[in-house]
Amino acid sequence: MSEVTQVQDSRRIFIQTLNELAETNSKIVLVTCDVGFNYLTGEEKFKVLNLGITEFSSSIISSALALSGYFVVFYTMIPFMAFRCHEQIRNAITLHKSNVLLAGVLGGPSYKMLGLSHNLLYPMEDVDMMKTLPNMEIYLPQNNEQVVEAVKQAFSHEKPSYLRLP
Repeated sequence: MSEVTQVQDSRRIFIQTLNELAETNSKIVLVTCDVGFNYLTGEEKFKVLNLGITEFSSSIISSALALSGYFVVFYTMIPFMAFRCHEQIRNAITLHKSNVLLAGVLGGPSYKMLGLSHNLLYPMEDVDMMKTLPNMEIYLPQNNEQVVEAVKQAFSHEKPSYLRLP
């Protein structure tokens, strides 16, 4: 009989860490824009809001939830977050010092054919954009252990954060 092995990639570790934090905090919300469903089991201990392909309004909703006392993770593809929503993130999240963790993921090799809207021009383009935002903490973990530590730090410091998942 074959054995099925689930790879413990950074996104799975990210979700597991949120679940661990949610064991002692019921105010964790993951806002997603039609991204990452294969990492969600339906048994998450945190709230999940899939707002569809609405990055602009999702960033503002994330800020509103955070300003209402929730720890919010806004999870979507890096180009959609860093470029399309830059103004909303600046105005609604960073200028209000909202406790939102912006968690960005790249699409991988299959996304190359989708053009510039789904890809970066150079490896640190998103980080360069996020560095321009006031009050932003930036995390660039290189392995799963650093992902866990970055999520826990972002959860504890109560200010806007950008996490680029490896």
